[in-house]
Amino acid sequence: MATRILIVDDSRTEALRARLLLERAGYQVTIAADGSEGLARAAQDKPDLIFLDTIMPKLNGFEACGKLKLDPKTSKIPVVLLPTAEEIADMPSGPALDCFLTKPYDPNMLVEKVKSIVSDNSKAGSTDDSMRYREELALTRQQLEAANRARRDILANMSHELRTPLHEIIGMTDLLLGTQLTPEQQGYIETSKTSGNALLSLVSDVIEFSELEAGQLGLESKPFELQEPIDRMLEIMQPRAQEKGIGISTTLASGVPKSLNGDANRLRQVLANLIANAIKFTEQGEISVRVDVETQHDREVELHFRVRDTGIGIPEDRRELIFEPFQQVDSSATRRYGGMGMGLATSRQIVKLMGGRIWVESEIGKGSTFHFVVKFGIVAQVVKAAPVAAASLNWPRKLNILVAEDSPTNQLIAKSSLKKEGHTVTLANNGRECVQAYEKSRQVANEPLFDLILMDVAMPEMDGLDATFAIREKEKVMGGHIIIVAMTAFATKEYQEKCIASGMDAYVTKPVRIAELDKTLEPLMNRAQQISKAEVCIAPVDFAAALEVVGDDVDILREAIGFSLTEVPEELRALQLAMDNGEPKGVEAKAHRLKGVMGNIGGLKARDIAQKLETMGEQGNLDGGPDLVKLLVKEITRVINFYQDPSWEQRAREFQAGNHG
Repeated sequence: MATRILIVDDSRTEALRARLLLERAGYQVTIAADGSEGLARAAQDKPDLIFLDTIMPKLNGFEACGKLKLDPKTSKIPVVLLPTAEEIADMPSGPALDCFLTKPYDPNMLVEKVKSIVSDNSKAGSTDDSMRYREELALTRQQLEAANRARRDILANMSHELRTPLHEIIGMTDLLLGTQLTPEQQGYIETSKTSGNALLSLVSDVIEFSELEAGQLGLESKPFELQEPIDRMLEIMQPRAQEKGIGISTTLASGVPKSLNGDANRLRQVLANLIANAIKFTEQGEISVRVDVETQHDREVELHFRVRDTGIGIPEDRRELIFEPFQQVDSSATRRYGGMGMGLATSRQIVKLMGGRIWVESEIGKGSTFHFVVKFGIVAQVVKAAPVAAASLNWPRKLNILVAEDSPTNQLIAKSSLKKEGHTVTLANNGRECVQAYEKSRQVANEPLFDLILMDVAMPEMDGLDATFAIREKEKVMGGHIIIVAMTAFATKEYQEKCIASGMDAYVTKPVRIAELDKTLEPLMNRAQQISKAEVCIAPVDFAAALEVVGDDVDILREAIGFSLTEVPEELRALQLAMDNGEPKGVEAKAHRLKGVMGNIGGLKARDIAQKLETMGEQGNLDGGPDLVKLLVKEITRVINFYQDPSWEQRAREFQAGNHG
């Protein structure tokens, strides 16, 4: 009698593929579409072996496996879990699990796994089997971690290598479109730009899908208003639909919570993909979006989204296949409608990532309805930020921008585009030059401050990550916080996280467009710490004052610093003690001493604070004194840190040379 195998998988395509392979090898195979159906069939049919997908709606594979092992009717049936590579790290290693096979699997491995389990079936559940399973799982985890690291590197490099020339092509066509052209030339350039943008879109789709499969794209969990992602989707999609004379309507059923917690951007992306697909295959009629409550418990709701079109429809035997990458209804659809078939595949991966499910109902010649169900938290009404005044939008003032970029072509694009908007641009060829330019702007009196740094990531000598870290370290001494925006062709989530971890404020992917940069900068500029030379001490030390005291001799200044700073910690402790004990005369004496030390080495802000404390002590009124002492300690610490950096002497000599030049 043939070995009976039960396959439990919500992907009909995957299940049918496995059944075909196993039936060819002589096995008898049945299919269950989800975990609940799988439990029922296992109890009824008592198969010899069960293949169990891990990610399924309602009841996932791990939960189903646990129930199978607890049920006396099915506890002895070997179960083969089918996790993806990224799930291996989280798999339990207890004796209840028999075996696993990582998706995507080689057909020969599938058949060999069945042969191995069937031949060893009599030993299933033994201690040796359990030990072998744990060893196999540990080894596979190590191998997959190495493979995932390699995959991440390949994705990052592929993203960079593809996007960099595309950025240059699209950027140069933008510049060319801003010149005097004949109508014929204008048409040629606009066609080139359209083709470049189409290619960029395809590259982005492939890279994003690869990231989803590799588990490199995560989800945000933030409060949002449901109408917002819907409105943003409509802003993009309605013009496309109007070009074909198609209307788009949206309906939120009564009872649908308006304020949710979850990933609004991913929701918008799924809706946009489904609407784009509907527009592509609909020649007349309308497209409708409807949202209903599927289930609701306490502070959680499961929403059912429907996207209905009046398009060509999908044959029944192709309805599961269209959710696979690079698949369309048939080859004629690809020729007629274009595209690579990535939108639905990406949507399916995102919906799964959100813990939901997606499917389609369709009738040839009448249209299709795409359904997806996902969960969100329910929150009180989202408090919206006060609207920004119109004068503050779109970079109200002309900015002084430092652009760190090693590519001459990208430098030309950035400089030309930003100057056209009225901004001043300084170029740095690598991270080291960027740090030097930033330092110069903060230390030299007649150098204008930069408002913003656009930082490429991949540069020679010093990359953008190290340059950003160096600037943030210098700000600990100099004060302030300049906005740094990553400007890179590395489009993966891992690189985005690296940029933020290094101290960058935001991240834009090449090719960078002014409109995208505007959108990224708007919230940053509104909350940015304003730095002006009148309000903030650019550096804690004024070299002009320090050198004047020592007769413009840097060597004498070095000796004075070494001598002066040794006594500062003890003087600060004595000042703090006098303040704590309420001794005005003690405060006056110690503040006077610190005022002199700081004045001698150029710590003018610290000197001025000490002067205020001295006056308070002299007048016998210490009200507010403790806060001033804290401020003095902070400022003196900045002075000490400044002089502990060995580069101070070189900077002093550069300042000296500049003044004598």
